[in-house]
Amino acid sequence: MSFLKNIDKNKLLILVAIVAIVIVGGLILTNSDNGFSLTSLSEQSAQKIGEKAVNYINNNRLSSTEATLVRAFEENGLIKIVIKVGETEYDSYATKNGKLLFPQGFDMSDTEDKGNNNQTVESTEPVSFSITQDDNVLGNFEAPITLVVFSDFQCSFCKLLYPTLKKIEQDYKDKVRLVYKHFLLGFQYSEKAAEASECAAEQGKFWQYHDKLFDNSQNYSVDNFKKWARDLGLNGQQFDSCLDSAKYKDKIDNDSNEGRKAGVTGTPATFINGKLVSGAQPYESFKEIIDSLLSE
Repeated sequence: MSFLKNIDKNKLLILVAIVAIVIVGGLILTNSDNGFSLTSLSEQSAQKIGEKAVNYINNNRLSSTEATLVRAFEENGLIKIVIKVGETEYDSYATKNGKLLFPQGFDMSDTEDKGNNNQTVESTEPVSFSITQDDNVLGNFEAPITLVVFSDFQCSFCKLLYPTLKKIEQDYKDKVRLVYKHFLLGFQYSEKAAEASECAAEQGKFWQYHDKLFDNSQNYSVDNFKKWARDLGLNGQQFDSCLDSAKYKDKIDNDSNEGRKAGVTGTPATFINGKLVSGAQPYESFKEIIDSLLSE
C-alpha cells in the first residue's frame, strides 16, 4: 500500500489506463484467430452481405449464368462486392445494412423469407408502349413481337443481357423488333453514355454505337465517347457539339420517366409485347415466351 500512497491520483489513473490498453491489445492479438479482432469482424460482415447479394442474384435469375462471390469488403461507406459471371468479374455494391444491392438497387431486406425463386419475373397485366420512328428500333418496324428494353449502358447486368438480345435479333429476324429505352441508374457515366448514343442516333448509327458502348464498358470517358464516334465514321464536330450541349437530355429523362410509370425499378427490364421480364434472363427464357406469342 505504501507504493500507492506515493503516487498521486492522476498518475494512478494514467497507469491504470495504460495497463488496460496493454491487456486489451493482448486479447485482440492473441485471440484474432477466434474472431475477436475488429478487422476480422468487419470482414465477416462484408462477406456475409456479399454472399447474400450473390444468393439474391442467383435465386432471382438476374444473370443468365450462375454468379459466384470473389470477395467483399468495405469501400467508401458501402460494401464492394466483386462477382464473377462466367470468366468476367463485375463490381457491385451493397449498403452496409445489407438491404440494397447496386447497380440495380433491389431491396434485399426480406430475401431470407422468399426462398429459391427461379421463375422468370413477369407482370400480370401487359403495359402498352407507343413506339414511333423517333425511338431507337432494331429490326422490322411492323414485327409481331416487340421487345422494349429499359437499360443503362454502365449497368453490368445490362451488359450480360446484351449478347442474348443480339442472338434474339439474329434468330427471329423480321418477327421481332428491339426498342432501346434509357433508364439511368446514376453511375458516373450513365448520363453521358446515354447522351452519346443519342448523338450517334442523330447521325443514323445508334445501334452501332450501342454495341461499341457495351463492348468497351471498362473504358468510359468523354474523350473515348468522342473517339468512338469517329471510329464509326460519324461527323466528329457535329457529335462533339451534340454531346457537349447535352442535346438529348430531355429525351433520356422522358425514357426513364416512362419506365418508372411502367413499373421499372432496375435494369435490365424487358417488356415482351408489354409483359415484363426482369433481369438478365437466359436466352431460353426469352425464346419460350416469344415462341408462345408467335404460336397464338
